[in-house]
Amino acid sequence: MNAFLQSLKCEANPFRFLLYAEWTMIATCFSFAVMESLEQQQFPVQHVLVLVILSIMAALLPRGKLFYKVTYVGIEIALVFYGATLGYLHVLPTLYLIVLIQSCFLFQPSGRWVVAGLSFLLFLVHQVRYVQNITLLVQPADRHLFWMHLIAETLMFGLGLFFVVRLVTTLLSERQAKEQLAIAHEQMRQYALQIEELAAVQERNHIAREIHDSLGHTLTAQNIQLQTAIKLWQRAPGKVRPFLEQALRLTNAAIREVRRSVSTLRADVREEPPLEEAIESLVDDFRQGTGVSTEIEIDVQICVPPKQVKTLYRVVQEALTNISKYAQATAVKIDISTISDNVRLAIEDNGRGFKPEPKTMTGFGIRGMRERVMAVEGVLHLNTEPGAGCQIVVELPLDRSKE
Repeated sequence: MNAFLQSLKCEANPFRFLLYAEWTMIATCFSFAVMESLEQQQFPVQHVLVLVILSIMAALLPRGKLFYKVTYVGIEIALVFYGATLGYLHVLPTLYLIVLIQSCFLFQPSGRWVVAGLSFLLFLVHQVRYVQNITLLVQPADRHLFWMHLIAETLMFGLGLFFVVRLVTTLLSERQAKEQLAIAHEQMRQYALQIEELAAVQERNHIAREIHDSLGHTLTAQNIQLQTAIKLWQRAPGKVRPFLEQALRLTNAAIREVRRSVSTLRADVREEPPLEEAIESLVDDFRQGTGVSTEIEIDVQICVPPKQVKTLYRVVQEALTNISKYAQATAVKIDISTISDNVRLAIEDNGRGFKPEPKTMTGFGIRGMRERVMAVEGVLHLNTEPGAGCQIVVELPLDRSKE
């Protein structure tokens, strides 16, 4: 059915109860035609054809170009006008209400009022003709009642046109609002799905950083201890024991990190150790595991929130891991201080350095540090060149409201 209507470039009346109201009005006019046929013993073929055509047109509305819509309304008005000239001048003009109802589905508000005005003018034309035909039949004593009735009928028709426009406009606005609400609801559902997917991606990245920064650091240090023990096994077996003991401690530390990561997945709420204690413990493990001379200076005069403590800890941890793996450094200096509402971290080594390139600047270690720093609205600067060591500077804003 829909395909057939589309082939005709038509659509069904969107409000069934309005269609039934239009058919009721047409059926009322048809009943008058039947009564006429009984009185005159002559079937009003033209009246019936006009009413049948109007009933069919009431169920189908044109779509597409404005020309088709104007032509459609023009044909309906012509049919009503022609039917009224055949007879029933006092009844058939009410069918202009049907024309107005349908024009509300076809035109914007300005076009609806144009059709309403045209319908009222044509109704006045029919009223004038009706008065010309009926005046002689009205007794002089009853003429004031006749005119009162005629004026009241004209006013009621005008009010009917006005309320039809307002009613159908309100119904169309309500329907449009429901459609827009449905579209907005669907968009909100899509946004909710996107947010859910984004949250899942962010959580996976968070877990990846945790594993890389914590467990990766511990396993790297353990690997260094085991490699050193293997090298000393043949030449000086007596010196192997300290390295194996350190490897065992790192193994226990790795187990603790795994347990902590699992705990993080269950609930990311735990007490972080003080900044100085956390960094010093990390540096001690690095010094014992690598033998690299490490100097640390912490001058923090205000309380650093747990989120910033964790970020600094992970940055230092990743930096020390990279130094032990790549830098071939003999000395490392770490400086942490607070300036105004910022905490500043500087990590500097005397290693071989490297040439900053897109590939090295986007590696998971450096990228992970940048992501952690950006997550707390901080900035990270990397200064290095071949043969001149490497310096990492991090500045994090402090949320004083959480002190």
